[in-house]
Amino acid sequence: MLRQQRLNKLVKQSDHKPLCIAHRGASGHRLENTLEAFEYAADLGAEMWEIDVRLTADGVCVISHDDNLMHTAGVDVTISEVSFEVLSSYRLFNNQSVPTFEQVLDLAMQTGTGLYVELKGEGAGAEVLKTLERTPYDEVAIGSFVAEWVAEMDEVNCPYPLSVLVRVGDCPFEQAKKAKADMIHLCWERASDTPHELLTDELLQTAKEQQLPIVIWHEERPSEIEKLLHMPVIGICSDLPELITGYHPHPSNPIQMVLHRGANDVAPENTKIAAEIGYRAGASVIELDLNTSSDGELMVIHDPTADRTTNLIGEVSDISREQFGTCDAGTWFHPSFSKQSVSTFGDFLELAKENDGELYVELKQANVGQVIETGLQHNALSRCFFWSFNNDYIRELKTDYPDAGLMLRRQDFDSFEALLDFAHPVIIEYDYLIDDLREFSQCRDHGIKSMLRYPGTDQGVWVELIGKQPDMVNIDFPFAFAKAYEAWKQKESFFE
Repeated sequence: MLRQQRLNKLVKQSDHKPLCIAHRGASGHRLENTLEAFEYAADLGAEMWEIDVRLTADGVCVISHDDNLMHTAGVDVTISEVSFEVLSSYRLFNNQSVPTFEQVLDLAMQTGTGLYVELKGEGAGAEVLKTLERTPYDEVAIGSFVAEWVAEMDEVNCPYPLSVLVRVGDCPFEQAKKAKADMIHLCWERASDTPHELLTDELLQTAKEQQLPIVIWHEERPSEIEKLLHMPVIGICSDLPELITGYHPHPSNPIQMVLHRGANDVAPENTKIAAEIGYRAGASVIELDLNTSSDGELMVIHDPTADRTTNLIGEVSDISREQFGTCDAGTWFHPSFSKQSVSTFGDFLELAKENDGELYVELKQANVGQVIETGLQHNALSRCFFWSFNNDYIRELKTDYPDAGLMLRRQDFDSFEALLDFAHPVIIEYDYLIDDLREFSQCRDHGIKSMLRYPGTDQGVWVELIGKQPDMVNIDFPFAFAKAYEAWKQKESFFE
């Protein structure tokens, strides 16, 4: 495939939404430029990884932003002054070694992820091309701040799209001409609090006239990303890929995404990090489970015992809040989550307020009055709705706390009318397999939101269910849902 063909393919991929380019991998979650950072970026749905390449003293192409290991390993070792064998003897902070370009290429091919290669060391470009000659891969672009290095790639007829990285104050079009680049990568993240405003109509028009697609700096401000997603750019870099790859609803069908135990497919369930990733991925609501500790605290944990999801053993009711607060509730999922502990309901209420989000609270073993009082104390009761398998809890909520939002499952009642005779909930949950989804309109007629529960990942099923326009979806796989929603938008010709 020729360079222009690869460029055209890259541009076409971004027709309906800018590509997510995970900056040094998912560097907001894992140690930058490591195999685990790249692998996690793939889990978060990134279409490309931005990687920094440089050479060891014996010419091996490796991945590292700095030429020194102090930042990633805490040792004063200069990569360009040691052999690859010596470099490999050092452990990074995550106990991995500095990866080679070849290793990252193999992982990219396994995960179907593109590589956005930034040249950090002189001569690294030639080694990248040698590796790609041995192991061809179409999904690659190459760039650098050093325009001369990019021009050298052009001079050797590089078959991959070339990008020039542009600092604040430099003219992107002069840099592109100097580098003989196919794309301009604007590195303006520190230019202001609202750098999207620098993408003026004049700049965008000139880029269009000169046929220079635009790639955007690494951005982690949700408000900025929302602006950039609607601009004519082909890619946005980010340390937090979920901000880009997450759910972005169309105004015609603004389904609220509810995440069961948080983003539990990419983080340990019922932890704060699972909730934080979930909110960043576009969730309006995080579902959680409440059990009570030995000292009467409301703890966010699903099981009646701590055995499955923590390093503690025993009944939740026999373990104190202090023990939960210092336990390891993440290593069972992945060692990088070892600092996650079991949080209180109050912690999650504050997290919901910080993210302007809501909570779907399932009562496992909890005092209903205490739950409501905690919500009031945190001035966040209106952000919650409640449900339980325990019918006594449901009746107590209905009778004693009529102002608290109640959710009921449609499958628990013989008819829609029987459900309304029992109570007037704020939400009715429908199971996609067993319930009549035609009742969504009846819900709206009664001022009740419909919530569709689908625990799977089948995109075809999702596209069909999205078309039924529930008010909410209760799901386990936010990134699969986000992709399905984008497919639905394309099917309906909602191109933004």
